[in-house]
Amino acid sequence: MAELKPLIINAPVTGIAQSPHVGFADVRNLDIFTIPGIARLNNTMTSVGTITGLIKWIVRDPVTPANFYAVDGAGDVYVSTNSGVSFDALGTQPTAGGAGQGLAIWKDYLFCPRATGMDLYGPLSSSPAWRNGWAGLTMDTDALWHPMLSSKLDGELYGGAGRYVFNIAEVSGQTFLWDDVDTYTSTSQALTLPTGYRVKCLEELGNNLMIGTWKGTTITDFKIADIFTWDGSSTTYGQPINIVENGVNALLTLGNSLYVLAGVDGKMYKSDGIGANLIGQIPSSVANIEGSKYLETFPGAFINYKGRPTFGVSSGGATFTGGMGVYTLLETYKGNVLTLDQTVSPADDGTTAVLKVGALLSVSRDTLLAGHQAATTYDIDKTTTTTRVASYGGYFDSSLYVVGTNLNKRSFTEIEFQLAKELAAGESLRFKYRVNLTDSWTTIDEYTYTDLGAVISHNDVTNIPATELLQVKVELGAGTSNLTTPEFKSLTLR
Repeated sequence: MAELKPLIINAPVTGIAQSPHVGFADVRNLDIFTIPGIARLNNTMTSVGTITGLIKWIVRDPVTPANFYAVDGAGDVYVSTNSGVSFDALGTQPTAGGAGQGLAIWKDYLFCPRATGMDLYGPLSSSPAWRNGWAGLTMDTDALWHPMLSSKLDGELYGGAGRYVFNIAEVSGQTFLWDDVDTYTSTSQALTLPTGYRVKCLEELGNNLMIGTWKGTTITDFKIADIFTWDGSSTTYGQPINIVENGVNALLTLGNSLYVLAGVDGKMYKSDGIGANLIGQIPSSVANIEGSKYLETFPGAFINYKGRPTFGVSSGGATFTGGMGVYTLLETYKGNVLTLDQTVSPADDGTTAVLKVGALLSVSRDTLLAGHQAATTYDIDKTTTTTRVASYGGYFDSSLYVVGTNLNKRSFTEIEFQLAKELAAGESLRFKYRVNLTDSWTTIDEYTYTDLGAVISHNDVTNIPATELLQVKVELGAGTSNLTTPEFKSLTLR
Protein backbone atom coordinates (compact mmCIF):
# COMPACT_ATOMS: atom_id res chain seq x y z
CA MET A 1 0.00 0.00 0.00
CA ALA A 2 1.35 3.42 -0.93
CA GLU A 3 2.31 5.65 1.99
CA LEU A 4 -0.24 8.36 2.67
CA LYS A 5 1.04 11.88 2.18
CA PRO A 6 0.91 14.21 5.18
CA LEU A 7 -1.68 16.97 5.22
CA ILE A 8 0.28 20.25 5.30
CA ILE A 9 -1.58 23.47 6.08
CA ASN A 10 0.53 26.56 5.50
CA ALA A 11 -0.20 30.11 6.66
CA PRO A 12 -3.11 31.55 4.63
CA VAL A 13 -1.23 33.71 2.13
CA THR A 14 -4.18 33.62 -0.29
CA GLY A 15 -6.70 35.03 2.20
CA ILE A 16 -10.38 34.09 2.32
CA ALA A 17 -11.64 31.99 -0.58
CA GLN A 18 -15.14 32.19 -2.02
CA SER A 19 -15.90 28.78 -0.54
CA PRO A 20 -14.29 26.35 1.93
CA HIS A 21 -14.23 23.89 -0.96
CA VAL A 22 -11.67 25.94 -2.89
CA GLY A 23 -9.56 27.61 -0.19
CA PHE A 24 -9.36 29.08 3.30
CA ALA A 25 -12.82 29.50 4.80
CA ASP A 26 -11.95 32.42 7.09
CA VAL A 27 -8.99 34.61 8.04
CA ARG A 28 -9.60 37.20 10.74
CA ASN A 29 -7.60 39.48 13.03
CA LEU A 30 -4.40 38.14 11.47
CA ASP A 31 -1.56 39.98 9.77
CA ILE A 32 -0.62 37.88 6.74
CA PHE A 33 0.87 40.77 4.75
CA THR A 34 3.88 42.10 6.72
CA ILE A 35 5.85 38.85 6.44
CA PRO A 36 4.57 36.84 3.44
CA GLY A 37 4.13 33.19 4.38
CA ILE A 38 3.66 33.97 8.09
CA ALA A 39 0.44 34.55 10.05
CA ARG A 40 0.66 36.85 13.08
CA LEU A 41 -1.92 38.38 15.39
CA ASN A 42 -3.01 41.81 14.27
CA ASN A 43 -2.84 44.85 16.52
CA THR A 44 -5.90 45.35 18.65
CA MET A 45 -8.41 48.23 18.51
CA THR A 46 -9.56 50.07 21.62
CA SER A 47 -12.26 52.60 22.42
CA VAL A 48 -11.27 56.27 22.24
CA GLY A 49 -14.54 58.07 22.84
CA THR A 50 -17.98 58.19 24.44
CA ILE A 51 -20.36 58.32 21.49
CA THR A 52 -24.17 58.43 21.37
CA GLY A 53 -24.82 57.48 17.73
CA LEU A 54 -23.30 55.60 14.79
CA ILE A 55 -20.37 57.62 13.41
CA LYS A 56 -20.85 58.06 9.66
CA TRP A 57 -17.93 60.32 8.71
CA ILE A 58 -14.52 61.15 10.18
CA VAL A 59 -12.38 63.94 8.70
CA ARG A 60 -8.94 65.35 9.48
CA ASP A 61 -8.03 69.03 9.57
CA PRO A 62 -5.40 69.53 6.83
CA VAL A 63 -4.03 72.63 8.58
CA THR A 64 -3.85 71.12 12.07
CA PRO A 65 -3.37 67.37 11.46
CA ALA A 66 -3.80 66.44 15.12
CA ASN A 67 -7.43 67.56 14.95
CA PHE A 68 -10.19 65.19 13.82
CA TYR A 69 -13.93 65.70 13.55
CA ALA A 70 -16.68 63.08 13.39
CA VAL A 71 -20.44 63.21 12.95
CA ASP A 72 -22.98 60.59 14.01
CA GLY A 73 -26.37 59.54 12.69
CA ALA A 74 -28.14 62.15 14.81
CA GLY A 75 -26.02 64.99 13.43
CA ASP A 76 -23.94 65.39 16.60
CA VAL A 77 -20.30 66.36 16.08
CA TYR A 78 -17.26 65.08 18.01
CA VAL A 79 -13.70 66.36 18.08
CA SER A 80 -10.23 65.00 18.83
CA THR A 81 -7.30 67.37 19.31
CA ASN A 82 -4.72 64.64 20.02
CA SER A 83 -4.49 62.64 16.79
CA GLY A 84 -7.44 60.44 17.66
CA VAL A 85 -6.26 59.37 21.11
CA SER A 86 -9.63 60.54 22.49
CA PHE A 87 -12.86 62.03 21.15
CA ASP A 88 -15.36 64.25 22.94
CA ALA A 89 -18.61 65.87 21.90
CA LEU A 90 -18.02 69.34 20.54
CA GLY A 91 -19.00 71.91 23.18
CA THR A 92 -21.66 73.41 20.95
CA GLN A 93 -23.56 71.52 18.27
CA PRO A 94 -25.00 72.32 14.83
CA THR A 95 -28.70 72.68 14.15
CA ALA A 96 -30.73 69.72 15.43
CA GLY A 97 -32.30 67.37 12.93
CA GLY A 98 -29.28 66.14 11.01
CA ALA A 99 -28.72 62.49 10.16
CA GLY A 100 -24.98 62.50 9.56
CA GLN A 101 -25.53 63.11 5.86
CA GLY A 102 -21.97 64.31 5.29
CA LEU A 103 -18.90 66.06 6.69
CA ALA A 104 -16.01 67.90 5.05
CA ILE A 105 -13.33 70.49 5.82
CA TRP A 106 -12.82 73.21 3.21
CA LYS A 107 -11.11 76.59 3.49
CA ASP A 108 -10.71 76.31 7.29
CA TYR A 109 -14.40 75.51 7.89
CA LEU A 110 -16.18 72.31 8.85
CA PHE A 111 -19.19 71.77 6.55
CA CYS A 112 -21.96 69.75 8.20
CA PRO A 113 -25.11 69.30 6.06
CA ARG A 114 -28.63 68.43 7.13
CA ALA A 115 -31.56 67.36 4.95
CA THR A 116 -32.09 70.85 3.51
CA GLY A 117 -29.50 73.03 5.17
CA MET A 118 -25.76 73.45 5.64
CA ASP A 119 -24.14 74.32 8.97
CA LEU A 120 -20.56 75.63 9.14
CA TYR A 121 -18.10 75.53 12.01
CA GLY A 122 -15.04 77.75 11.84
CA PRO A 123 -12.70 79.24 11.14
CA LEU A 124 -11.03 76.15 12.64
CA SER A 125 -7.69 77.85 13.13
CA SER A 126 -9.07 80.80 15.10
CA SER A 127 -11.99 80.94 17.59
CA PRO A 128 -14.35 78.63 15.69
CA ALA A 129 -18.12 78.93 16.09
CA TRP A 130 -21.17 77.44 14.42
CA ARG A 131 -22.66 79.36 11.51
CA ASN A 132 -25.94 77.48 11.40
CA GLY A 133 -28.31 77.60 8.45
CA TRP A 134 -25.60 79.07 6.20
CA ALA A 135 -27.26 81.26 3.60
CA GLY A 136 -24.45 80.78 1.11
CA LEU A 137 -25.96 77.60 -0.37
CA THR A 138 -29.55 76.69 -1.15
CA MET A 139 -29.15 72.91 -1.10
CA ASP A 140 -31.65 70.38 -2.34
CA THR A 141 -32.89 67.92 0.23
CA ASP A 142 -31.80 64.37 0.93
CA ALA A 143 -32.69 62.65 4.18
CA LEU A 144 -29.75 60.23 4.07
CA TRP A 145 -26.66 61.40 2.16
CA HIS A 146 -24.88 64.63 1.24
CA PRO A 147 -21.38 63.31 0.41
CA MET A 148 -18.76 66.03 -0.14
CA LEU A 149 -15.33 66.20 -1.73
CA SER A 150 -12.64 68.88 -1.76
CA SER A 151 -11.33 68.62 -5.29
CA LYS A 152 -7.64 68.04 -5.97
CA LEU A 153 -8.21 69.30 -9.51
CA ASP A 154 -9.61 72.78 -8.94
CA GLY A 155 -9.65 73.21 -5.14
CA GLU A 156 -13.42 73.60 -5.05
CA LEU A 157 -15.95 71.85 -2.81
CA TYR A 158 -18.42 69.47 -4.47
CA GLY A 159 -21.34 67.72 -2.83
CA GLY A 160 -24.36 65.58 -3.57
CA ALA A 161 -27.94 66.57 -2.84
CA GLY A 162 -30.52 64.16 -4.18
CA ARG A 163 -30.18 64.13 -7.99
CA TYR A 164 -27.94 67.21 -8.00
CA VAL A 165 -24.28 68.00 -7.50
CA PHE A 166 -23.59 71.33 -5.79
CA ASN A 167 -20.41 73.37 -5.99
CA ILE A 168 -18.72 76.04 -3.85
CA ALA A 169 -15.70 77.97 -5.15
CA GLU A 170 -13.46 80.62 -3.64
CA VAL A 171 -13.32 83.82 -5.70
CA SER A 172 -9.88 84.33 -7.22
CA GLY A 173 -7.76 86.65 -5.10
CA GLN A 174 -10.11 86.35 -2.09
CA THR A 175 -10.07 84.31 1.12
CA PHE A 176 -13.31 82.45 1.84
CA LEU A 177 -15.42 84.02 4.59
CA TRP A 178 -18.74 82.49 5.44
CA ASP A 179 -20.50 85.84 5.73
CA ASP A 180 -18.92 87.65 2.77
CA VAL A 181 -20.57 86.82 -0.56
CA ASP A 182 -17.75 88.55 -2.40
CA THR A 183 -15.33 85.78 -1.36
CA TYR A 184 -17.15 82.77 -2.82
CA THR A 185 -19.61 81.54 -5.42
CA SER A 186 -22.00 78.64 -4.97
CA THR A 187 -24.21 76.67 -7.34
CA SER A 188 -26.83 74.36 -5.85
CA GLN A 189 -27.48 72.49 -9.12
CA ALA A 190 -24.14 72.53 -10.89
CA LEU A 191 -25.01 69.12 -12.39
CA THR A 192 -28.40 67.48 -12.76
CA LEU A 193 -28.75 63.70 -12.90
CA PRO A 194 -31.80 61.85 -14.26
CA THR A 195 -34.97 61.82 -12.20
CA GLY A 196 -34.98 59.32 -9.35
CA TYR A 197 -31.22 59.07 -8.86
CA ARG A 198 -29.69 59.96 -5.49
CA VAL A 199 -26.01 60.78 -4.97
CA LYS A 200 -24.40 58.65 -2.26
CA CYS A 201 -20.64 58.99 -2.79
CA LEU A 202 -18.07 61.06 -4.68
CA GLU A 203 -14.48 60.52 -5.86
CA GLU A 204 -12.11 61.80 -8.53
CA LEU A 205 -10.48 59.72 -11.24
CA GLY A 206 -8.20 61.41 -13.73
CA ASN A 207 -9.84 64.72 -14.65
CA ASN A 208 -13.36 63.64 -13.78
CA LEU A 209 -15.63 63.70 -10.76
CA MET A 210 -17.05 60.20 -10.21
CA ILE A 211 -20.58 60.24 -8.81
CA GLY A 212 -21.90 57.06 -7.19
CA THR A 213 -25.69 56.80 -7.11
CA TRP A 214 -28.64 54.69 -6.08
CA LYS A 215 -32.42 54.73 -6.42
CA GLY A 216 -35.31 54.29 -4.00
CA THR A 217 -35.90 54.91 -0.32
CA THR A 218 -34.05 51.82 0.95
CA ILE A 219 -30.92 50.25 -0.52
CA THR A 220 -32.79 47.06 -1.44
CA ASP A 221 -35.41 48.79 -3.63
CA PHE A 222 -33.75 48.82 -7.05
CA LYS A 223 -30.89 46.87 -8.62
CA ILE A 224 -29.41 50.02 -10.18
CA ALA A 225 -25.87 51.19 -9.43
CA ASP A 226 -24.68 53.82 -11.89
CA ILE A 227 -21.53 55.91 -11.65
CA PHE A 228 -21.87 59.21 -13.50
CA THR A 229 -18.73 60.98 -14.72
CA TRP A 230 -18.43 64.77 -14.97
CA ASP A 231 -15.56 67.04 -15.96
CA GLY A 232 -16.78 69.86 -13.70
CA SER A 233 -17.52 72.30 -16.50
CA SER A 234 -19.77 70.61 -19.06
CA THR A 235 -23.51 71.16 -18.85
CA THR A 236 -24.13 67.43 -18.53
CA TYR A 237 -22.41 64.21 -17.48
CA GLY A 238 -20.43 61.75 -19.56
CA GLN A 239 -21.24 58.13 -20.29
CA PRO A 240 -22.27 56.42 -17.02
CA ILE A 241 -20.65 53.24 -15.74
CA ASN A 242 -23.49 50.77 -15.25
CA ILE A 243 -23.29 48.13 -12.52
CA VAL A 244 -26.25 45.83 -11.88
CA GLU A 245 -26.33 46.01 -8.07
CA ASN A 246 -28.42 47.64 -5.34
CA GLY A 247 -26.72 51.02 -5.47
CA VAL A 248 -23.18 52.34 -5.39
CA ASN A 249 -22.29 52.58 -1.70
CA ALA A 250 -18.72 53.90 -1.64
CA LEU A 251 -15.89 54.91 -3.97
CA LEU A 252 -12.11 55.00 -3.54
CA THR A 253 -9.38 56.02 -5.98
CA LEU A 254 -6.01 54.26 -5.70
CA GLY A 255 -3.48 55.03 -8.39
CA ASN A 256 -5.29 55.12 -11.71
CA SER A 257 -8.13 52.85 -10.63
CA LEU A 258 -11.50 53.44 -9.02
CA TYR A 259 -12.64 50.88 -6.46
CA VAL A 260 -16.38 50.51 -5.97
CA LEU A 261 -18.43 48.97 -3.16
CA ALA A 262 -21.80 48.18 -4.65
CA GLY A 263 -24.93 46.27 -3.74
CA VAL A 264 -25.95 44.36 -0.65
CA ASP A 265 -23.86 41.19 -1.10
CA GLY A 266 -20.46 42.57 -0.05
CA LYS A 267 -19.08 43.03 -3.58
CA MET A 268 -16.13 45.16 -4.70
CA TYR A 269 -15.61 46.28 -8.29
CA LYS A 270 -12.64 47.93 -9.99
CA SER A 271 -13.09 50.53 -12.71
CA ASP A 272 -10.87 52.29 -15.23
CA GLY A 273 -13.45 55.06 -15.64
CA ILE A 274 -15.18 53.33 -18.54
CA GLY A 275 -16.31 49.94 -17.25
CA ALA A 276 -16.16 47.96 -13.98
CA ASN A 277 -15.18 44.40 -13.11
CA LEU A 278 -15.90 42.37 -9.98
CA ILE A 279 -12.68 41.72 -8.02
CA GLY A 280 -13.89 40.55 -4.61
CA GLN A 281 -16.84 39.50 -2.48
CA ILE A 282 -17.47 38.62 1.15
CA PRO A 283 -18.22 34.86 0.91
CA SER A 284 -21.25 33.26 2.50
CA SER A 285 -18.95 31.02 4.54
CA VAL A 286 -18.00 34.14 6.53
CA ALA A 287 -21.18 36.23 6.31
CA ASN A 288 -24.25 34.11 5.68
CA ILE A 289 -26.90 36.38 4.16
CA GLU A 290 -29.34 33.78 2.93
CA GLY A 291 -33.02 34.63 3.31
CA SER A 292 -33.78 38.27 4.08
CA LYS A 293 -30.35 39.18 5.41
CA TYR A 294 -28.05 41.57 3.55
CA LEU A 295 -24.81 43.47 3.99
CA GLU A 296 -24.42 47.24 4.20
CA THR A 297 -21.41 49.40 3.40
CA PHE A 298 -21.22 53.13 4.15
CA PRO A 299 -19.65 55.82 1.94
CA GLY A 300 -17.50 57.07 4.83
CA ALA A 301 -16.09 53.60 5.57
CA PHE A 302 -13.89 53.03 2.50
CA ILE A 303 -10.24 54.09 2.76
CA ASN A 304 -6.70 53.50 1.56
CA TYR A 305 -4.91 51.81 4.46
CA LYS A 306 -1.41 50.42 4.04
CA GLY A 307 -1.84 50.79 0.29
CA ARG A 308 -4.86 48.47 0.23
CA PRO A 309 -8.59 49.15 -0.20
CA THR A 310 -9.95 48.79 3.33
CA PHE A 311 -13.65 48.93 4.12
CA GLY A 312 -16.24 48.38 6.82
CA VAL A 313 -18.89 45.69 6.39
CA SER A 314 -22.10 46.06 8.38
CA SER A 315 -25.22 44.11 9.23
CA GLY A 316 -27.95 45.23 6.84
CA GLY A 317 -30.93 46.94 8.44
CA ALA A 318 -31.97 45.48 11.79
CA THR A 319 -30.95 41.91 10.98
CA PHE A 320 -27.60 40.53 12.00
CA THR A 321 -25.06 38.05 10.73
CA GLY A 322 -21.53 37.09 11.66
CA GLY A 323 -18.42 38.19 9.81
CA MET A 324 -18.88 41.95 10.23
CA GLY A 325 -15.89 44.23 10.72
CA VAL A 326 -13.06 45.90 8.80
CA TYR A 327 -11.93 44.05 5.67
CA THR A 328 -8.92 44.61 3.46
CA LEU A 329 -8.10 43.45 -0.06
CA LEU A 330 -4.67 43.08 -1.65
CA GLU A 331 -4.38 42.62 -5.40
CA THR A 332 -1.57 40.32 -6.54
CA TYR A 333 -0.67 38.71 -9.86
CA LYS A 334 -1.70 35.36 -8.37
CA GLY A 335 -5.12 36.60 -7.26
CA ASN A 336 -6.76 38.95 -4.80
CA VAL A 337 -6.22 38.39 -1.07
CA LEU A 338 -9.20 39.22 1.17
CA THR A 339 -9.11 39.14 4.97
CA LEU A 340 -11.27 40.24 7.87
CA ASP A 341 -8.50 42.50 9.10
CA GLN A 342 -10.08 43.83 12.29
CA THR A 343 -13.08 43.09 14.44
CA VAL A 344 -14.05 46.17 16.41
CA SER A 345 -14.44 46.38 20.18
CA PRO A 346 -16.01 44.73 21.98
CA ALA A 347 -14.58 41.78 20.07
CA ASP A 348 -17.81 41.00 18.26
CA ASP A 349 -18.40 40.17 14.61
CA GLY A 350 -22.16 40.69 14.52
CA THR A 351 -23.12 37.09 15.29
CA THR A 352 -25.29 37.92 18.31
CA ALA A 353 -26.29 41.54 17.64
CA VAL A 354 -26.44 44.10 14.86
CA LEU A 355 -22.95 45.42 14.13
CA LYS A 356 -22.27 48.35 11.81
CA VAL A 357 -19.02 50.05 10.81
CA GLY A 358 -20.07 53.53 9.67
CA ALA A 359 -16.77 55.36 9.16
CA LEU A 360 -13.05 54.72 8.79
CA LEU A 361 -10.06 57.05 8.64
CA SER A 362 -6.35 56.26 8.30
CA VAL A 363 -4.37 58.10 11.00
CA SER A 364 -0.89 56.83 10.19
CA ARG A 365 0.80 53.93 8.45
CA ASP A 366 -0.17 51.52 11.22
CA THR A 367 -3.29 53.05 12.81
CA LEU A 368 -6.84 53.71 11.77
CA LEU A 369 -10.05 54.99 13.35
CA ALA A 370 -13.33 53.09 13.11
CA GLY A 371 -16.75 54.41 14.10
CA HIS A 372 -19.14 51.56 14.85
CA GLN A 373 -22.29 50.29 16.49
CA ALA A 374 -22.68 47.01 18.40
CA ALA A 375 -26.35 46.46 19.32
CA THR A 376 -27.26 49.75 21.04
CA THR A 377 -23.68 50.72 21.95
CA TYR A 378 -21.77 53.24 19.83
CA ASP A 379 -18.04 53.87 19.79
CA ILE A 380 -14.94 55.02 17.96
CA ASP A 381 -11.99 52.62 18.04
CA LYS A 382 -8.35 53.30 17.26
CA THR A 383 -5.61 50.81 16.44
CA THR A 384 -3.19 50.25 19.31
CA THR A 385 0.25 49.48 17.88
CA THR A 386 1.70 48.14 21.14
CA THR A 387 -0.73 45.28 21.79
CA ARG A 388 -2.05 42.31 19.86
CA VAL A 389 -5.47 40.71 19.63
CA ALA A 390 -5.97 38.50 22.66
CA SER A 391 -7.85 35.36 23.74
CA TYR A 392 -7.53 33.45 20.47
CA GLY A 393 -9.33 36.26 18.66
CA GLY A 394 -7.00 35.86 15.69
CA TYR A 395 -7.43 32.67 13.69
CA PHE A 396 -7.95 31.05 10.33
CA ASP A 397 -10.13 28.17 9.13
CA SER A 398 -8.67 25.90 6.50
CA SER A 399 -10.46 24.63 3.44
CA LEU A 400 -12.56 21.49 3.74
CA TYR A 401 -10.10 18.79 2.69
CA VAL A 402 -11.11 15.47 1.13
CA VAL A 403 -8.82 13.09 3.06
CA GLY A 404 -10.54 9.77 2.44
CA THR A 405 -13.49 7.97 0.89
CA ASN A 406 -16.60 6.29 2.20
CA LEU A 407 -14.87 2.92 1.98
CA ASN A 408 -11.39 4.10 2.93
CA LYS A 409 -11.57 6.77 5.59
CA ARG A 410 -8.43 8.27 7.05
CA SER A 411 -7.37 9.00 10.61
CA PHE A 412 -4.47 11.15 11.86
CA THR A 413 -2.25 10.22 14.78
CA GLU A 414 0.55 12.80 14.66
CA ILE A 415 0.56 16.61 14.67
CA GLU A 416 3.49 18.96 14.04
CA PHE A 417 3.59 22.76 13.90
CA GLN A 418 6.36 25.08 12.79
CA LEU A 419 6.91 28.73 13.68
CA ALA A 420 9.08 31.47 12.21
CA LYS A 421 10.39 32.48 15.64
CA GLU A 422 10.60 30.85 19.05
CA LEU A 423 7.46 30.82 21.15
CA ALA A 424 7.68 33.66 23.70
CA ALA A 425 6.40 34.06 27.24
CA GLY A 426 2.62 33.86 27.42
CA GLU A 427 2.19 32.86 23.77
CA SER A 428 0.18 29.84 22.72
CA LEU A 429 -1.46 28.03 19.82
CA ARG A 430 -4.68 26.05 19.72
CA PHE A 431 -5.75 23.65 16.97
CA LYS A 432 -9.27 22.36 16.31
CA TYR A 433 -10.94 20.17 13.74
CA ARG A 434 -14.33 19.15 12.42
CA VAL A 435 -15.39 16.59 9.82
CA ASN A 436 -17.99 18.70 8.00
CA LEU A 437 -19.05 22.35 7.77
CA THR A 438 -21.94 22.12 10.24
CA ASP A 439 -20.37 20.29 13.20
CA SER A 440 -19.00 22.14 16.20
CA TRP A 441 -15.22 22.35 16.50
CA THR A 442 -13.32 19.77 18.54
CA THR A 443 -10.03 20.84 20.14
CA ILE A 444 -7.02 18.78 19.06
CA ASP A 445 -4.74 20.36 21.64
CA GLU A 446 -3.45 23.65 23.04
CA TYR A 447 0.30 24.36 23.14
CA THR A 448 1.64 27.06 25.45
CA TYR A 449 4.99 28.60 26.30
CA THR A 450 4.47 27.43 29.88
CA ASP A 451 4.36 23.81 28.69
CA LEU A 452 6.84 23.85 25.81
CA GLY A 453 9.20 26.76 26.39
CA ALA A 454 10.83 28.69 23.54
CA VAL A 455 10.23 26.14 20.79
CA ILE A 456 10.22 26.87 17.07
CA SER A 457 8.48 23.58 16.24
CA HIS A 458 6.81 20.74 18.08
CA ASN A 459 5.62 17.16 17.38
CA ASP A 460 2.88 15.42 19.30
CA VAL A 461 0.55 12.46 19.08
CA THR A 462 -3.09 13.11 18.34
CA ASN A 463 -6.27 11.17 17.69
CA ILE A 464 -8.35 12.54 14.83
CA PRO A 465 -10.80 9.74 14.03
CA ALA A 466 -11.25 8.17 10.61
CA THR A 467 -13.08 10.55 8.29
CA GLU A 468 -13.73 11.44 4.67
CA LEU A 469 -13.57 15.22 5.17
CA LEU A 470 -11.51 17.41 7.48
CA GLN A 471 -11.37 21.12 8.27
CA VAL A 472 -8.85 22.64 10.70
CA LYS A 473 -8.94 25.85 12.73
CA VAL A 474 -5.65 27.46 13.82
CA GLU A 475 -5.89 29.98 16.68
CA LEU A 476 -3.05 32.16 17.94
CA GLY A 477 -2.70 33.37 21.54
CA ALA A 478 -0.81 36.57 22.34
CA GLY A 479 2.13 36.80 24.71
CA THR A 480 2.31 38.33 28.18
CA SER A 481 0.13 41.47 28.40
CA ASN A 482 -0.75 40.89 24.70
CA LEU A 483 2.56 42.46 23.68
CA THR A 484 3.83 39.72 21.34
CA THR A 485 2.45 37.23 18.84
CA PRO A 486 3.33 33.75 17.62
CA GLU A 487 4.51 33.69 14.01
CA PHE A 488 2.76 30.68 12.53
CA LYS A 489 4.29 29.01 9.48
CA SER A 490 2.71 25.59 9.00
CA LEU A 491 0.79 22.70 10.52
CA THR A 492 1.32 19.07 9.46
CA LEU A 493 -0.98 16.14 10.19
CA ARG A 494 0.08 12.53 9.62
